[in-house]
Amino acid sequence: MSQLEYLVALISIIVGLGLTDLAQSFRELIRPGHSVKWDGLPLAWSAFVFVMTILLWGQGFTVLEEPVAAGGPGPFFLTFLLFFLLLYLCCAFALPDPDWERSSVESGSTGSIEAGESSEHQVDLEAFYFSKGHRRWFFGLLIGFWVALMVADQLTFESGGPAQRLRSVLPVVGLCAVTAIPILTDRRWAHWIVVTLLGGLIGAEAVRDILL
Repeated sequence: MSQLEYLVALISIIVGLGLTDLAQSFRELIRPGHSVKWDGLPLAWSAFVFVMTILLWGQGFTVLEEPVAAGGPGPFFLTFLLFFLLLYLCCAFALPDPDWERSSVESGSTGSIEAGESSEHQVDLEAFYFSKGHRRWFFGLLIGFWVALMVADQLTFESGGPAQRLRSVLPVVGLCAVTAIPILTDRRWAHWIVVTLLGGLIGAEAVRDILL
């Protein structure tokens, strides 16, 4: 096997693990006997991460066949591998583990189960999504992914002036700024605007990929 084939196999394994983790988390939520308080935001972000992972996995083969990528191992390969690892972590953090609510209550943190309510275990997707820990990790990883994508893009430039490089950096800076909004605020309308905007961008890219 060539170095490219080894890398493609490794990336495919990482993508498969990420999607499996996401699917298992969703399966646990809908499994009979589990009490779940549903919320649309974590489900929307899960769909976003799922589509983005599939899209970039398909596009990755084309990128890796470029001369810069096929020249041998180096910073490009490491960066390319890094943003698929970040995608895997985004998949892992998109939905809660089945015992998330239980562990948060036992540790003494504020949960969604009010005093006097039933002690029966319930997974509260809204409480999970708006918890500071989840927002910092999930959206922080997503920002890290945009940065890794920018670095990989910069490494594909064999030549080009500062103006050309700056034009490729500005969209990523915008993506990072938009993605940081859910970390800074817990207003639902702001979160819906961000996921709709980024979801629309990914959806348009997926449609373009299918049509072309």
